[in-house]
Amino acid sequence: MVLILSVAATPIFVQNSGMEITAYVVQEGRFKALSVPSLDAIPASSVWVDVLGPTLEEAINLAADLGLHVALDERARTFEVYGHVEVEGDQLTMLLRANDPESVDERTRAGVLVVLDSTKLVTFRAGTTPGTHAALLALAGAEAGPRPRLEALMQILSSAMQTTSKVLDVVEADVRRRAHGLFRTSNTRRAEIDLESLLAALGPLQARLVELRYEVNLISRAVAILESNPRFSLPTEVREDFHLMQADLVSLRDFAQSVDDNLAQLVNATIGFIGIRQNASARWFSIVATIFMPPTLLAAVWGMNFEHMPELDSTYGYLAALIAMLLSATVPLWVMRKMGRTGP
Repeated sequence: MVLILSVAATPIFVQNSGMEITAYVVQEGRFKALSVPSLDAIPASSVWVDVLGPTLEEAINLAADLGLHVALDERARTFEVYGHVEVEGDQLTMLLRANDPESVDERTRAGVLVVLDSTKLVTFRAGTTPGTHAALLALAGAEAGPRPRLEALMQILSSAMQTTSKVLDVVEADVRRRAHGLFRTSNTRRAEIDLESLLAALGPLQARLVELRYEVNLISRAVAILESNPRFSLPTEVREDFHLMQADLVSLRDFAQSVDDNLAQLVNATIGFIGIRQNASARWFSIVATIFMPPTLLAAVWGMNFEHMPELDSTYGYLAALIAMLLSATVPLWVMRKMGRTGP
């Protein structure tokens, strides 16, 4: 059975070849990394072959030489989808995006394609991927068990899970910081917050969380297939390790759900504060209209040019008009203020 696991956000294969090949072998019970100058020099005893920067043609040829098969459509090669897992015949295919734990910026992500069967494990990388790089470092000099290829794959999946967890931590800290700035400030300080910009910044975070939750589900499904499918013939100790990893993935899924819920509440609160600001602006417009509408009406009446208007002949008409305008502006405000204090 062949497992194809792909972890990427950028194209896996480069345009110009500049391959670097590292082969892991088991010597004296431990993993050892060997720098390989060419494809022909890959040791037959390799348990993991890592190829950095291959072209598509080189990857296909290498896979064919090792008895493997690489078949990716254009969308898969450019990773226009979040990820994908499918089982077809004796092959399982998984597409998953890699993450940089230092940032949630898509431009910082790279990609890796992993191919596994009962005798071979090969990775094709477009650049330094944090998860796979961590797995490479963790295996160097580590003690090897009875199934080193599966152990290496488990290390790759575990590192991908840990990297996703770190990115979730970054997102959660960002959400908490923004929520603290929105809820823990005074009304005066909150009035200085650009709510529209905050809402615009929360949108990409929501999209990022969708990707992260999708990635957790993809890793979980791959682990479940490896754990339960009899074609992989996992030994008891390896099966137990995969079972523990599945439990960790459940916890990670719950954490991602919690972060998603908090972010959704922050988005709703931001929209609510925007509505409050708009209502406050409308209220001030209503107050201004209430103040100036009655005097304006009186001014319009006395501004008419009819011949018989008694007020025009009054000695105190001008003063009376000013007093009437003042009262018409202040009495409604006093009445509304009184109703606001004593009314329902």
